[in-house]
Amino acid sequence: MLTADQLIDLEDLIVAELERIRQESSSSEEEREAIAPDVAIGRLSRLDAMQMQEVAKEAERRRKERVSQLELALEQLDSGTYGRCERCGEDIDYERLEVSPEATRCSLCAS
Repeated sequence: MLTADQLIDLEDLIVAELERIRQESSSSEEEREAIAPDVAIGRLSRLDAMQMQEVAKEAERRRKERVSQLELALEQLDSGTYGRCERCGEDIDYERLEVSPEATRCSLCAS
């Protein structure tokens, strides 16, 4: 069972991670902008730019997914259900939650 101090530390960790992700997301908006077809760049440069755009879109999708998971973890903290494995109901180790605060399964069920 997580102690009150551990829960506070994990909540601070989650909030800080959410803030970091949101800042990272806002700074990478330029990378996801469409490449205008009338921009005069070479064919390979255009293909490279389009590929980088797709990479940036996938990174943004992953950031949004992680934000959702972290927000769910905050909701679970508020409701008192945080830190319990969704599969077996056992406590998730504090060390695991420090590394991945959005974890919903204990180490045994996750593997």
